[in-house]
Amino acid sequence: MSRSRRLARLAELLGGRRFSSQEELARALARAGVTVTQATLSRDLRSLGVGKRPGPDGRPVYELPAPASESFDRERQLLDLRSFVNEIRVTRNLAIVRTPPGHANGVARAIDLANFDGIVGSVAGDDTVLVVMHDLSAARRLKRRLDDLSVRPGASAK
Repeated sequence: MSRSRRLARLAELLGGRRFSSQEELARALARAGVTVTQATLSRDLRSLGVGKRPGPDGRPVYELPAPASESFDRERQLLDLRSFVNEIRVTRNLAIVRTPPGHANGVARAIDLANFDGIVGSVAGDDTVLVVMHDLSAARRLKRRLDDLSVRPGASAK
């Protein structure tokens, strides 16, 4: 099951029931066909911004923030941009970002959440991200920023 579907299922469960432990939550996920390790569940809870708060009976329960939204750890965002951007090409108001196979979605998400100036939107495939920018200068600025972050040998801000 994909991470996004797992997060959606987790948010759905948390929105409908009260859970006081990760074990209880993991069992409910398993009944729903989602098997997770404790470490994965902890990361997912953190990603969704879930906290433990006193329930109506005073017992601590997991609770989604309102509305449920995924927070993206800045360190992870920078890691995705540093490690998985292989090449950036700019043409007019478009930036094409090449990644290793399977990494385009993570890189696109990191780009979206980084709030770079001038981004209209992005579309990710398996190893390519298309970033639509307002204009050519915004696309060039994005390329420079990604080149600066990247650990690629020979990356330049052309």
